[in-house]
Amino acid sequence: MKKIDVLTYCTCYPYEIFERFIGSLNDTGFGGNIWIIIRTNQDKEHLDRLSKTHSNIKAIIDTSRPTIHINAHRFIVYKFVLEKIQMACDYLLICDSRDVLFQKNFEEYPYDPNIDIYGFLELKTINDEPAFNKPWIQQIEYFTKESVLKYVGDNKIICCGTTIGKIVALKKYVNYMCNMFEKYNIKHNLDQGIHNYMLYMNKLNVNVKLLSNKDNLVNTTCQDVKKINDDNLIVNEDNDVSYIVHQYDRFPIELKKKISSKYDFVS
Repeated sequence: MKKIDVLTYCTCYPYEIFERFIGSLNDTGFGGNIWIIIRTNQDKEHLDRLSKTHSNIKAIIDTSRPTIHINAHRFIVYKFVLEKIQMACDYLLICDSRDVLFQKNFEEYPYDPNIDIYGFLELKTINDEPAFNKPWIQQIEYFTKESVLKYVGDNKIICCGTTIGKIVALKKYVNYMCNMFEKYNIKHNLDQGIHNYMLYMNKLNVNVKLLSNKDNLVNTTCQDVKKINDDNLIVNEDNDVSYIVHQYDRFPIELKKKISSKYDFVS
């Protein structure tokens, strides 16, 4: 079993979001640290309350003043955290907090020791998503003067809301992301475009493996038909219970209520 920590940026959300993220993770038997970056006094109150029953919460207060979109700003903070804190773990999960839940202990997943970074695929290709993902890649082309879209356009979108990797590789990943923001003066939410650019074009010179929902480590539900078993757990197309579920917030209300047996996944 691998030793894994979790790093997430979570701020200005109601208590229920903190509770279900931390609670569902620890309910799986997870043994690592949960590094949570917060900004407000209300965030701190939520974590103080949860720390009474969850001893692995490690709160980090972001005192900086964001000058770019919050989706991009979080990577700047991740970079700072990874530079300042020596995490004693084999792998790190960098993820969203608002729309991620846990169902099985992902420390027990059979990771390939030769893989440095795991990325997780959505259902559509980049070209099939012309409102956001395709324009993001076109913006990368504009900045870098590289012909990126013709190489990656027919590939599935890699979601930047969940990434698992070895610490050294994820430091390179976060540094590259932040260098792109700075080099091209990017202020908007281009993080997913850069994420796909880095991983598909192998800009990090590390071993990357892309997993689909069928691989079941992360089930990025998107807008597909949601499958829930008799135990009210979310499963993939093979009816396997997914370790991690991403984007459950897009479920219809009746399914959110169905999975809310212990935590409130509706609010």
